[in-house]
Amino acid sequence: RTVRARELWDKIIRATYVHAEPGIIFIDRVNRLNNLSYCEHIHACNPCGEQMLPDNGDCNLGHTNLAVMVDRPFEPDAQFNFAKLERAARIMVRLLDNVLDVTQWPTEEQAEEARLKRRIGLGFTGLASTLQQLGIPYGSEAAIKFAGRVAKTQAVAAYKESCQLAKERGAFPLFDADKFCAAPFMQR
Repeated sequence: RTVRARELWDKIIRATYVHAEPGIIFIDRVNRLNNLSYCEHIHACNPCGEQMLPDNGDCNLGHTNLAVMVDRPFEPDAQFNFAKLERAARIMVRLLDNVLDVTQWPTEEQAEEARLKRRIGLGFTGLASTLQQLGIPYGSEAAIKFAGRVAKTQAVAAYKESCQLAKERGAFPLFDADKFCAAPFMQR
């Protein structure tokens, strides 16, 4: 049967609001922004929806806790310690990369996928608590700007540390500098 697009969209949005699920992922956008689109196609995400993965992809995730990075929390002069975030991101990149070497993979295909791409996922938690400590209202323009700065700071630190790892250990086997750096995410 035919379903009206607007009605379906409204049901999805209502379900997302009420249950925080199912959420919406535009897989075409995921593939367009994927730094590894030159050597893989993503069909789905892990069961919790944090990591978009190709066939046999690994979900090697870690996060930094933003709530422990506020200097003088709840004080009028409270400040977020971006240097601490950068340091934590660098440590997490190394930790997650090391996890790839010690994991006992369930299948040989998963082991090979991990070896060829050395995929890691670094996120953060504690944003709402951090905003409270800083006196920034959740959902405000200031909160959105702060979250953007946090995400960019962590991403840049993580990519820099990944480059350092590549200098020390070699790039992942499927790395193609021209194609990787041409990806829209990397261009931004």
